[in-house]
Amino acid sequence: MAGMLFGNLYATQTSDWYGRKYSTFSTILVCALGSAVAAVAPNPYIYAVARFFCGAGFSGYLSISAIYTIEFMPTKWRMLCGAVGPFGEATMSLALIAYYIPTWRYLTWATMTPLLLTPLIFPFVPESPRWLLQKGKTDDLVKVLTYIAKINKCPPIELETIEKIVAKANPTRKPTDVKEPRLNFFDFAKSKNKEIRMKAICLMAIFFAFSIIYFGLSFNIKNMNGNLYWNLVFLGFVDSVGFKMAIFVMGRLSRRLAVFLSMTIGVFFLVVLAIFQLTLDVSEFSTLFLVAALLGKFSSAITRSAARALAGESFPTSVRAMGSGLCGASTAFGGVVGAQLAYFGTSMILVCSESI
Repeated sequence: MAGMLFGNLYATQTSDWYGRKYSTFSTILVCALGSAVAAVAPNPYIYAVARFFCGAGFSGYLSISAIYTIEFMPTKWRMLCGAVGPFGEATMSLALIAYYIPTWRYLTWATMTPLLLTPLIFPFVPESPRWLLQKGKTDDLVKVLTYIAKINKCPPIELETIEKIVAKANPTRKPTDVKEPRLNFFDFAKSKNKEIRMKAICLMAIFFAFSIIYFGLSFNIKNMNGNLYWNLVFLGFVDSVGFKMAIFVMGRLSRRLAVFLSMTIGVFFLVVLAIFQLTLDVSEFSTLFLVAALLGKFSSAITRSAARALAGESFPTSVRAMGSGLCGASTAFGGVVGAQLAYFGTSMILVCSESI
């Protein structure tokens, strides 16, 4: 989780400086290298450092990929960016792979294999046109828009039209031979725009809150009765369905209302789970406990998807990545708290067992 905190900040910062495309693939490279080192780590210390870089690359990729796709989409379809993707399906696949490859070193090599294939698609992925527009890179913007038009079998946009769009988006842009100052998180914090700062604070609170539920339930899988592999499949399944359900919910409700309702429902099932924990015997009602936990995870998956869409649409292009990075950092903090709560639950179970 410390790696995820670092990854959210460094990846989103570099994506604002150097572009979404190169930053996205750099996070994949960091994650792959971290996985490779972890697979051959001779001691726990090297393994911990390697996992730090895995977390940094993974979280950085999640943050950038959300805003990267949003900047290609019209407003109507932006809700797809936080919901479409085989995240839950990958979790279910992990359970199957782990079942047949129980040795953790071999499992690490197996799960990093797809990362090695990403350089093959690098030449075919265009840079974000909105980032190019914001930076005033007219020549690169023409190439990207021409490429997109070709893929969609549409006539290319005329150069004169693109130049007018660039001039309108950057009315005070300095000459190309003068380097524009690079904004960083300190500039973001000192911004005179109080509205952006308030949005960032509110969104960080939302991300922190739902990540405690999301990661807490994920880490708590070891405390649930039943087969570990099947429980992991169930977690992946509710993630998959929850992300797709978020599309339906956001299509009918506002982003904020979708976040509010899904978080409220998730907390409700957590309260139900807590009541079960205090009043029922876990061994006799293990299925009931599992269902309540999965419903809470399902609701938090909807919240996660809706919150990512809300964050991506709440900041202008110039600071969109940094705003999303701060939200991702809050997610990492929430994940740390969730992991400790899961560990605390294990300790309580052991203490209660010993006292009995």
